[in-house]
Amino acid sequence: MSDNVERVGAIFDAFGRGDLPFILDNLTDDVRFVSYLDPIVPWSGEFVGKERVMDFFQAIGGSIEVTGHPVDAIVPDGDTIYSRGSSTFNVLATGESGATQWVYVWTLRDGKVSVYEQFNDQGLADAFR
Repeated sequence: MSDNVERVGAIFDAFGRGDLPFILDNLTDDVRFVSYLDPIVPWSGEFVGKERVMDFFQAIGGSIEVTGHPVDAIVPDGDTIYSRGSSTFNVLATGESGATQWVYVWTLRDGKVSVYEQFNDQGLADAFR
């Protein structure tokens, strides 16, 4: 269980430094990223497989500049990890700043992320309007 918490923490650290190869190395080949977001958010929807997960990260990087992404909690429940935090960002197309609270649910299989689910409050979508 603590290995899963450490792995998710390391993925957060890699996101912070822009280390996409590290993140991809910690995903199963059949990984599934699902963002339960308003369709106005460029990375909303489902991304299956590492190549499509790259599309997920490109959609984030191509649409916002993340200015803060503190993680408030990482809570283990067997092979599922729940994380909670907030994000601040600037929307590249408009220059508008935004903020959101989030919950991410990670499912691990054999020490790698097999499912990632993202939930954000309305502040994320509002910044794109």
